Amino acid sequence: MAATSTNTRNRTGETATGRCAGLCTDEGFAAAHREHAGRLIAIATRRLGDREHAEDAVQETFVRAWRACASFKGDGPPLVAWLTTILRNVLVDMIRARAARPQTAWDADPADAADSANPIDAALLRMDLLDALAGVSEEHRGAVLRTVVSDRSYADVAAELGVPVGTVKSRVFYALRGMRGALEAA
Repeated sequence: MAATSTNTRNRTGETATGRCAGLCTDEGFAAAHREHAGRLIAIATRRLGDREHAEDAVQETFVRAWRACASFKGDGPPLVAWLTTILRNVLVDMIRARAARPQTAWDADPADAADSANPIDAALLRMDLLDALAGVSEEHRGAVLRTVVSDRSYADVAAELGVPVGTVKSRVFYALRGMRGALEAA
């Protein structure tokens, strides 16, 4: 029968004790990875929006956990809470690093690249939007053009048109809803 993780040798060659709950052993660490990596990847993917970066974050989380495994106490919070805290710190570091450096071609959104790479698709999209905009009433169209397209506040547009702010908001809402319906139908 194999030795339990609490009496095997840890990464420094010392006998592991209950102090780190067996996490400092190869077997304990592998078991923790098998049990929690999937959940951590899901959390990181939601935060970063990219599976590859999420996997990098989880890998860094386990590297940090391995280096600090003696600080994990088995009688404290569950292992997943400790790993999630480490992951949160890794994600903060990654997001700060991403914000501090300019965007590279690898970080660019593929949808943005597709629009700029294919002017025909961009022109077709513009035509669809113009058709959808033409399908709403003149009052609604004017509200959308003045607020959304011209990037003006509802208050400014309301003062210009001589209507309450709520009326402008309502017109924009219903115009956008009508345009969305026309685009979905197309």
